[in-house]
Amino acid sequence: MIASYKGHFQFIVAMAIMYICGVWFDPLVYILFPIALFLFGMKKYFFELLILTIWILMLADYVPVKNATHDDLQWAKDLKFLAPLSLVLVFMINYDDFRPVPRMFLAFIPFLITAVFALNYSIDFSVGLQKTISFILIYFSIPVFVIYLHRNHGEQFWTALLTFIIGMLTIGIVLRFLAPQIALIEGTSRFKGVLGNPNGLGIFLNLTFILWITLRELKLINLSKRESWYVLLIILISVIWSGSRNGMMSIFLFFLLSRLIKINWFLAIIAVTVVIGFQDQLFEVFIGIIEFFQLQQFFRVESLEEGSGRTIAWAFAWQEIQNYFFVGGGFGHDEHIMRPNYYWMAKLGHQGGVHNSYLSMWFDAGIVGLVLYMMALVSLVFKAMKKNYLVLAFAISVLFNITYESWLVASLNPFTVIFLIILTIFTSGITGQETAPVAEEVSPVQSTPQPVLA
Repeated sequence: MIASYKGHFQFIVAMAIMYICGVWFDPLVYILFPIALFLFGMKKYFFELLILTIWILMLADYVPVKNATHDDLQWAKDLKFLAPLSLVLVFMINYDDFRPVPRMFLAFIPFLITAVFALNYSIDFSVGLQKTISFILIYFSIPVFVIYLHRNHGEQFWTALLTFIIGMLTIGIVLRFLAPQIALIEGTSRFKGVLGNPNGLGIFLNLTFILWITLRELKLINLSKRESWYVLLIILISVIWSGSRNGMMSIFLFFLLSRLIKINWFLAIIAVTVVIGFQDQLFEVFIGIIEFFQLQQFFRVESLEEGSGRTIAWAFAWQEIQNYFFVGGGFGHDEHIMRPNYYWMAKLGHQGGVHNSYLSMWFDAGIVGLVLYMMALVSLVFKAMKKNYLVLAFAISVLFNITYESWLVASLNPFTVIFLIILTIFTSGITGQETAPVAEEVSPVQSTPQPVLA
């Protein structure tokens, strides 16, 4: 991992300069970031473009402290749309280098057609159209770049990717001590690192944990024991400090299922069925364990039954969904409905939006769109199961996680990018034992010269 930092030292310095300019010399970064995307694209530094996409989406997730006179990272929110746009433009310009392209995107086309049609009922058509375009760009470009980078750089790419992600999480831990006003939620001890809130950090940590285990199991990386322990330590410290119950449970669920799958994949299915069937009884046992170890405050037991106010949002969302039952109101519709009602829901104990990807997707694309998206995801998972059953643990962990968060319906966030990277690994049959993906839709092509920064 140290070698990855050394090999990309110039790139890291470039990111640091852009960050400094964004925070202290605001207007300058609006020139520097587009120039950086242009230069990296012209030089065919495709790994750097992917990392810049994840990086700016992480920065854009940041929420300024209350009563702040200025959002230091507003520039990231303003410029984040350029990242997926640049990926697609670079792909179009260098089409021959990327051929043949993965077909994973095709599975989601019926859903996207429904989402586009739903824009007819959008409250704010321009916002809905922008979100639709960004969704299409992300879902198309991420698999394309992942396949290319694996095909041409292999283990070097995967190690550098994981190194960058763990590096950002490490920065968050360092900020916990050096700048707690950045890394903690104001007025609390809950840790959010470099993300916008503790629950967002929990989502990111769950996906990072899945990515790390997947890369290790498929022999795409070869970390030393010390490096592996470091990755695990960073993830565990961060998720414990965050207090994200959803993040903790999602990580534990994936870990448990990944162990059971090694014994028998059907055993993992039975375990999930038992958990769903006896969730009320297991919940009581869970509360009993918390009380026995006197961890009520850490797990915020007083809000567990109400789901931190989520049940209030879910009940309201279900009521409003009846008006857009079959088709929905286009991307962003859930926000348009929930935002005007933040005030009275906050008085009832709920902070935020729908906090459920299924309901959010139902809002945006209707029951038709929700079914089509889930059919696409399930079909890809079943196809990938022919090669590796670990994808089952990944799918179940994500499906559990999105029950309490709405990130899957969005696109310009770091969670969706990591999710698509993992999904691409499984659907394309990528392993460390092959020089290229083994899926039917991808085959080796002549490699291009490696960038100087790689």
